[in-house]
Amino acid sequence: MTPELNGIPVSRRQALAGLGAASLAGALAACGGGANAGKTTITYLSWENEEVARPLIDAFETANPDIAIDFSYSAPTAGYFQTLQTRIAGNQQPTVHRINPETKEKLIGEGLVADLTSEDFMGAIADANLRAYESDGKIYGASFGAWAAGVVYNRDLLNRNGADGVPQTWEEFLGLCKRLKTAGVTPYRESVQDIPSMFQAFLGAGYHLAGDELGEKKIFTGQSTFSREWPEPMRQWYRLYEEEIVGPESVSLTGTQLKEDFMAGNLAMFVTGPWDLTDIAASGLDWGISPMPAAPGGEPFATGAPDPGFAIAAAAQGEELEAARRFIAFLASGDGLGLAHEHIGTLVNTTDYTIEVVPEYQALYDDYLKTSKIYLPMNYWDHASDALQLEGIALCQQLVQGQLTVEQVAAGMDTKLASL
Repeated sequence: MTPELNGIPVSRRQALAGLGAASLAGALAACGGGANAGKTTITYLSWENEEVARPLIDAFETANPDIAIDFSYSAPTAGYFQTLQTRIAGNQQPTVHRINPETKEKLIGEGLVADLTSEDFMGAIADANLRAYESDGKIYGASFGAWAAGVVYNRDLLNRNGADGVPQTWEEFLGLCKRLKTAGVTPYRESVQDIPSMFQAFLGAGYHLAGDELGEKKIFTGQSTFSREWPEPMRQWYRLYEEEIVGPESVSLTGTQLKEDFMAGNLAMFVTGPWDLTDIAASGLDWGISPMPAAPGGEPFATGAPDPGFAIAAAAQGEELEAARRFIAFLASGDGLGLAHEHIGTLVNTTDYTIEVVPEYQALYDDYLKTSKIYLPMNYWDHASDALQLEGIALCQQLVQGQLTVEQVAAGMDTKLASL
């Protein structure tokens, strides 16, 4: 499941304004004037706004008085990469910027980012985060956090119907949903304004059990197809509709509607992640969160993904390159990770640092996020992931409305990929 990180696009004029500011700052630094005289200046295009990013910048500059950071910001996700592309086109690529699955093909394929594989700060990064920014055995992004989503449940409603939590097998989960429905309780709802989270988790669980680190990347190397990978886990997820546990209204439901319905006590279970937990905790409900149940032949799993990684421009050389390395090393340090969690909310999943999370989320954090038992298909799609995601959503919506079969959805994805 994709968490609700709605992109806030910026206009071309705004992007160019950012480029102008960066150019001016670079010119001033080159002149050796101002408070940064005598320092090595690196440019940093931040994913977070200055209010939350500033504590990390200030802490780094205090610890490294010979380095200055020329900070700029663009909102994720579409606007950020529009700004980055504009700067790259203008030969003003920031020294340090973010890389994510949607952009790694271009950034790595065109040789725009540095190989970070051998850097010391990569040593504690989780497997899922390494895989997210790997190409041909080299790692190009340093990612120190992740998110994991699971099934949030109303403990009172489940207890009254004979369950003390979310069942860990799919058959038991479907059985509980039917008991709740018979008792007059809305058992489970989901939004199909994204590719359904339960299906995504079924995919990830299957690959994990098989020891298959390529996942759906195989589709993009010609080793497999959507028609081969998707039907079985999708058939299991689609039983929610065949067995009339949920209905086609899922097409129009939003995550916010589901959260509000749950907090009002009208819904027993739905899928969400860290972005909703503060509101749910404040609602006064007795609640919990669990991994997705295991489909037949699978295991419980979580939908989730590594955070965007930090990348260094391949053009950086000499003192600029060394300063960029020191900046990312700081972000990977205990001080940096602590500040990232405190001010940005990063759910740190390196092997050498642990954060505190709300008690209800602890098991999902320890047993799934930190052990890389998380999966998001788009992280494995090597190109055109935005277009394919939109196609996948449209096809799933037609499926739950009875207009397509599972096999037609998978074949539709192959057709779309062939057209891109």
